[in-house]
Amino acid sequence: MISFNGFFSYHMQFAHGVSATTGRPFSPPLSYRTSNRRHALKLERSEILEGRCHKCKKWVPVESIKDCEVKVKELFWWKHAATCHQGSQVPGDDDFYEKDDVFRCLEELGL
Repeated sequence: MISFNGFFSYHMQFAHGVSATTGRPFSPPLSYRTSNRRHALKLERSEILEGRCHKCKKWVPVESIKDCEVKVKELFWWKHAATCHQGSQVPGDDDFYEKDDVFRCLEELGL
């Protein structure tokens, strides 16, 4: 039986891309490329999008080989990130606040 906390962590990780280890969003791929698939079957993609991981430096598929729509497109990247990143992030990716007018007003108020 999965506890509420276990279910919540699983949901946040695979529906929203939030690391269960750090509670922060997973870092995105450093870059993207499209690779050809040689022996694609009838209902499979002939090209697949891959993302470059900052930690293992590998090109990781970020979409399914099946040629169909998925509910959460980032799921394939998040599954890789959950096993590979182990809490690491791209340098400079730790500031998730957008410093807009509201942020500056709150900062001036000391909040």
